[in-house]
Amino acid sequence: MTATPKVAVAHYCEGAGHATRMLAVAEELAAAGYEVVLAGGGPGTKFVEANGHTEFEPTVVDFVEDLQDGSLLEVVRNSVPALFERVGQYREWFDDEAPALLVTDDISAAIAASLHGQRYVYVAHDAAGFYDAAVERVGARARNRIAGHRAEQFLQPKVWDGDPSIPGADPVPPMAPSGSAPEADVDVLVVPSAFSVDPDRLADALEAAGRDVTLVGGDDWELQPSLQPFIAGANLVICSGYSTVMEAAVAGTPTVVLPATSEQRGVVDALADATGFYAAESIAGVEALLDTVEAPEPRENGAERVAAVAATHLPDPQ
Repeated sequence: MTATPKVAVAHYCEGAGHATRMLAVAEELAAAGYEVVLAGGGPGTKFVEANGHTEFEPTVVDFVEDLQDGSLLEVVRNSVPALFERVGQYREWFDDEAPALLVTDDISAAIAASLHGQRYVYVAHDAAGFYDAAVERVGARARNRIAGHRAEQFLQPKVWDGDPSIPGADPVPPMAPSGSAPEADVDVLVVPSAFSVDPDRLADALEAAGRDVTLVGGDDWELQPSLQPFIAGANLVICSGYSTVMEAAVAGTPTVVLPATSEQRGVVDALADATGFYAAESIAGVEALLDTVEAPEPRENGAERVAAVAATHLPDPQ
């Protein structure tokens, strides 16, 4: 009897958004009949566990924190050794699990798969066109070339049309968690992610303007298996990260983006012509937009497309 094909799904370890969208891919593959194993670690693990799964947790790497809160020297001291360790741990995991295919948005897993002869599909939105600084553009090009070189297919989830694109990557719709949980009744949902403004001060200002605010991670917030019911049920989302932008695009919820990193500013520029998405640099900028936002048309969930693409590189489940 032929064994059910096993698929490894690995998410990057920076922030929780990577975990929630790759978990959506994993759940689509499991629903299609494949055996799925998970990996990633970092802040996303708690969301994986909240959805009833366990995962392999390799060493955490955080280039963004080392670079933005430290320096290139901190990257060399901390992130580079951690990357080597993480790659080695993934290779051991591949030996233990022997998956027929890896689906990942983690550059470490892609490098490990390339070195190990492990077949993989890579997912990333990190176009060099997001960045103004030469060192960041070079870094993005290098990451994408390294990860895409031996990939069976390279997929880029996009909310916008056209550029910035990644050479060699196939565009897919924005990715969001799947599921049938009822929508929450929310007015303004604030999703902090290294905000350029203090989220508590932002929430206070919005409430002073007469809005009812739900602050993710605030004193009254309890960990949720998914933010998608809250995003789908909100009148407005305020965030800084691209993961939340994608979830709002799938839900059709208007969104104000407060960029805090160069990548997030690149996302804001890419969304300039997209209906339903707005940019602000300050609390005053958010307040000025409150009565002018327009909802976008809901997009197809790209997590389903990613799972379907992965299935084309696998034998049929038994």
